Amino acid sequence: MTAAPTLERLYSLRELAEANYGTRTTLTKRIHEGTLPALKVNGSYKVREQDLHLLAEPVSPAALDDASSDEASGLDDLASLAAQMVSTWPALTPERKRELGRLLGGAA
Repeated sequence: MTAAPTLERLYSLRELAEANYGTRTTLTKRIHEGTLPALKVNGSYKVREQDLHLLAEPVSPAALDDASSDEASGLDDLASLAAQMVSTWPALTPERKRELGRLLGGAA
């Protein structure tokens, strides 16, 4: 007696997008570029489970260090920009401070 054939799991682009493998547009682009193998079933692209590894990008420790330093630099830039904006704002009059406090739900 032979074993029943097992069907290979196929994922729609919508399922992959919902699982954060990329947007449908990006996935379609990769299919057209040939970097992501796919099947067309009833007019819709399907990706084999065995090909999902092609959507993952390896991360090296150096890339992690670069990303964290870029993020820290971005936060420094943001803090600097916020400080510059606050320093150039006009001072609030006592009446405006009360109004702002009322609008923010604080005590008047």
